[in-house]
Amino acid sequence: MKRSIRGYILVEAVMAMGLLSVGLVAIQGSMRQSIMTRGIARDYTHVRFLLENILAHIELQPLLTQDSDSGQFEGADARFGWEWEVSKIDLPEPQIPLDIPEEERTRFELQVDYVTKIRATVTWKRSGQEFSETVETIWLPDKLFVPEDEFE
Repeated sequence: MKRSIRGYILVEAVMAMGLLSVGLVAIQGSMRQSIMTRGIARDYTHVRFLLENILAHIELQPLLTQDSDSGQFEGADARFGWEWEVSKIDLPEPQIPLDIPEEERTRFELQVDYVTKIRATVTWKRSGQEFSETVETIWLPDKLFVPEDEFE
């Protein structure tokens, strides 16, 4: 009878070690995933500051042209790439209802026929995965230089 008790304790110990191993592997996987998620969240926060920096740099220009550029940040931000584009968006002529009086029609007419669109994107890699974040803004056309031949 003593031998069966010893064998039973051995089986219990092996089963407990197996369950403990499976539990530790699951905990290690969830810890790895939470560290990865925290890193990605930090990247997104940092990228928002980088995007604001790009937009501020463009906004400080006295006059913009339709252009684009791309590159890599330097120093501690070297794993982040950037690109920006300034473009012109033509606005369609609105459909003004015919039953509106003539003095009211001027309220519906466009004051400008285009706006300036600025798009900035930052791309980066973390653990072999590629990420990107884009921000777009629209400005009135007073800052965009458009050559005379484009108005014709």
